Amino acid sequence: MEQPALPQQRPGGVLPPADTLPSPGATSAATNPPASPRTPNAASLQPLGADLEPTLRHACQDRLSAVTWFRTDWQRGGALTGYATFQAANGQGHATVVKLPVNPVELRWLTRLQDADGLAPGLWAHGTSLGEYDLAWVVMERLPFGPLSAGWGGVEFDLLIQAAARFYASASRFPVTEPPAARDWERTLERSRQNLRRHHVAHEQRWSQALKKAQRKLKQWTETWQSRPVDEWCHGDLHLGNAMTRHTPPQGPAVLLDYALVHPGSWVEDAVYFEHLFWARGQRLSGRNLCRDIAQERKRLGLPVTPDWPRLVSVRRALLALSTPAMLTQDGDPHHVQACLKVLEQEVG
Repeated sequence: MEQPALPQQRPGGVLPPADTLPSPGATSAATNPPASPRTPNAASLQPLGADLEPTLRHACQDRLSAVTWFRTDWQRGGALTGYATFQAANGQGHATVVKLPVNPVELRWLTRLQDADGLAPGLWAHGTSLGEYDLAWVVMERLPFGPLSAGWGGVEFDLLIQAAARFYASASRFPVTEPPAARDWERTLERSRQNLRRHHVAHEQRWSQALKKAQRKLKQWTETWQSRPVDEWCHGDLHLGNAMTRHTPPQGPAVLLDYALVHPGSWVEDAVYFEHLFWARGQRLSGRNLCRDIAQERKRLGLPVTPDWPRLVSVRRALLALSTPAMLTQDGDPHHVQACLKVLEQEVG
């Protein structure tokens, strides 16, 4: 079995509690690793946390206390999280969070960002196997404050924007060696049309007209989007629930969490995703333009921002809005669906 990494003395982080699941359509980062002969299936993982606890504690050189296991609302399959105490090399006990299994992408970026000036949760211990199972696991410090929310009085947006830009700066040290995942937007638009026919959706006629106009612009939109720079890493799940702090609200900086969906692409993807969560509740932004603010923070850190970024933002908004009927099981909140319709109508003219 691979020997786990045990730092001598390291601060760390924790996952956000269940009551901060973003709305609408947030993507879970508790993705299970690919099935293999030595990887347990989802059904077996519920008791597995307790079954593997002695093995886990042994892997941590018996520095880990008994674990209180629980499952958060957004976790899928058999992913488990637990609270415990980890004894550092100096004998001091630290409140921690244990998570298993961990997506390999998340583990890779957690380890990559350990020297990023507190941006990512610090790791007390981690590994890629436990006993007979090939599964990644982490032991992280339990952060005391957060996730970011309205309790920060609006500062929460600034803290997350700053954290996102710090992520782009830190991730730029690692070259992008793979192409971004391609998406068939024509097929997505057709699926949206099909769902309009199959399900009752408010303002169905307006949706039909907007999608018809979008069809005429789709080739131009996709060509613009495909020509974007894709030489950097996106967080993939940028929202307030994925950030906490080590300081009393509204103090920062924010610690950015959940790296399971990091992928090659453009920062515009993160910016528009973050923005779209507030299309139906724009009053929360108090006049902020999240995409513009992220662009400005990137410039402040010396990161590239192409002159055509507003056009890319506009195209990404249109593509995300036209996708909404295709994802009704995820983005089915009526207020959000109506807000997406308004955005699409604005983009198609």
